[in-house]
Order: sequence, then C-alpha cells, then structure tokens
Amino acid sequence: MSLKHLFLLGLLACLTLPAWAAPPATSPAIDDLLRQVWESHPGIQAAQSAIDQARARRTAAGKPIYNPELEVDAERTAVNTLSVGINQTIDWGDKRGAQRQMGDSGVRIAQAELTSLRLRVASEVLAALASYQTAQEQHQLASHYSELMGQLVATTEQRYAAGDLGQLDVALARVAFSKSRMQVARRAAEVASQHAALVAASGLSLSQWPSLPNPPPAPPANPQRDILLAKLPQLIAQQARIANARGGIALARAVRQADPTIGLRGGAEESDLLLGLNFSMPLNVRNDFSAQVTAASQQAVREEKILLNLHRIAASRFDGSLSVYRLTHRAWLQWQNAGQSHLAQQLALVQRIWEAGELSTTDYLLQTGQNITTQITAAELKGELRLAWVAWLRASGQVGVP
Repeated sequence: MSLKHLFLLGLLACLTLPAWAAPPATSPAIDDLLRQVWESHPGIQAAQSAIDQARARRTAAGKPIYNPELEVDAERTAVNTLSVGINQTIDWGDKRGAQRQMGDSGVRIAQAELTSLRLRVASEVLAALASYQTAQEQHQLASHYSELMGQLVATTEQRYAAGDLGQLDVALARVAFSKSRMQVARRAAEVASQHAALVAASGLSLSQWPSLPNPPPAPPANPQRDILLAKLPQLIAQQARIANARGGIALARAVRQADPTIGLRGGAEESDLLLGLNFSMPLNVRNDFSAQVTAASQQAVREEKILLNLHRIAASRFDGSLSVYRLTHRAWLQWQNAGQSHLAQQLALVQRIWEAGELSTTDYLLQTGQNITTQITAAELKGELRLAWVAWLRASGQVGVP
C-alpha cells in the first residue's frame, strides 16, 4: 500500500471517527467499567495533561515572533540631541505559520497517543477479566466434582455398612475426595491470582465484576480492513508526526529567509526637529542554514518510513488475530455441537449405573473424572476464545477509542 493511500485512509478516519465508540458486543456494565478505569488511570491522566500542554504550545506557536523595540537616544554636548525610535523585525519567511502548523500536529499527536493508551489499557483490563472469568468457571467445575466425591464417600460408607460394597471402594472414594479437594484449592488459588491481576490492570477493587459475553460474538466474515487499520491511533499519531516533520521543513526554509528590521525615529536637536528611517537585514553569508533544511527533510522521510513499517505490523496483527479468533471460535462451535450437550447426560447416567451396582467404583471414578476434566478443558477453550476476541478488538482498534 502506498504512502499516499495511507494518508487518504488516515484522513478519512479522522473525518469519520465518532465522538464515542464503545467496544462492540459488550454490555453497558463493561462500558461503565472501562470508563471508571480510564478516569482513575494515572497514565491516562498524564496523557490528558500532555494534550493540554500541546494545546498551550500551539497557542504559543501562533503568537507573533518579534515584538517591537523602543529606542531612546539622548546626547548632551554643545548641541543637545534627543530622539525616540521604534523598531520592528518582520517575519519575512513566515516562521510563525510553520510553528503554528507544528503546534497543530503536536496536538493531534498527543490526542492520538491518549487514544492509543486507552486502547492498550482497555484491552489489558478485558484480557484480565477474561482470565478471571475463566478461572471462576474452572473453580466452579472443580467444586462440583468435589461435591460429587463427597457424596460418593457418604454413599460408599453407607453401602459398606450395609454389606453392599467392600472396604476398597470406600478407600477409593476417600482418596478421590481428597484429590478433588486439592484441585479445588488449586483452582481457588488461581482465582485469587487472576483477581489480583485484574485489580492491578484496572486499578479498581470491585465487589462484583461485570461479565464478558458468554460466549463472545462470532468473528466478522468480511471486516473493513483498510478502514479499521486507518483508524488505529498509533497510525494516526504517526501521520501527525509526519505533518510535524513537514512543518519542521517549512520552518527550516523560513529560517533561511533573512528577516529585515524597519525602524522609525523622531527627535529634536536644539530647536530643529529630527525624523529618521532605519533599515537592517542580516546577511546569511557565512551560514545559509541549508543544512537545517536537509536535516528536517531527512526527518520527514524517516517518519514516513516508520509509518509504512507501523502499517505493515498493524496489518499483520490484524490478520493474525482475526485468524486465531476464527479458528478458536470454530473449535468452540464444534465442541458445542459435538460434546457439550452429552456431558451432563453422561454424568447422570454413570451415577445411576453405579448406584444400580452395574458399574464398579473404580470405573465410576474414571468416568466421572474424565467427564469433569473434559468440562474444565472446554472452559479453557472458552477462555481462549475470550482472549482471542479481546486480541482481535485491540488489533482492529475497536475498544478504547474515545
């Protein structure tokens, strides 16, 4: 893609960017969570201050460069002389216009960097929330399995007392129950760890966290790739840096233009009135400032190359995240269609067969353990789907855009 095409897409993004674009397919509770995170995040507050600073610099850049100079000359000799004059240097090369252009691009850079930071923080919070939600689901499954094993211990002890089962069955049930309790403890520790990561990412400590879509929405079939890439804040910021560098070229060229100074002077010498006109101009002979123009031009070329590289990287992340999202979503659909609906039926069936005495305790533990393990694996797959969705939102710039 040519640089000209990138600039046109960037311009289109700036013109069409809405005032507020909430993350797609999320709930109002998620939107409210992100707003709270952005309002309390010190990095975002610093980026907002950087915008205020850039606006102040833009205002300063728009001010006239030269102030008038007042000149008073008095001489007391045989002839007393007094004169008052005013001198004004003229911005002949329009340095003020070049500085104003650089001030405008500086504000756009700061605004895009704020948007980029919002995007990064929002995606980190959503990823942490996805991991926390997955850990909770796995803990619930482990707790359910532990409850089943606790019921198994009670049942085997009763049946052993009645003479229907042997002591080995009771021992197996107790061992399985102990292992299940250790699994619950491990899953609880994982929940605590993911909760700490979520608090660290968000800077918030909530008693109740909102839930992500369960499951996330299906990936788009034909996303508007070029338009979404053009709206990425890191690309918009780089386009503003190019504009800033081009303003630097204009400023360097303006510096090469010598600025003349014109002065008007009036006074009196004894009884005679004096009126004079001054004119001066620096001669750029020893230094014509051409090297500054060359350096500014090379800086602009560098920024343009950086934009092409950033676009290449962004396009690669866009395609890669979308591919992973689609593959993970396809695997989740296959699991839903093929195995999810049968797990609960299988668990209930195994329970009835064992209670009827047609299944040994060893086989019951094996079947039940495989069932719960499969459900935990499915929860991990759903967690990977959530993370793939969040990665896609970040790569396409659809979360955290102000």
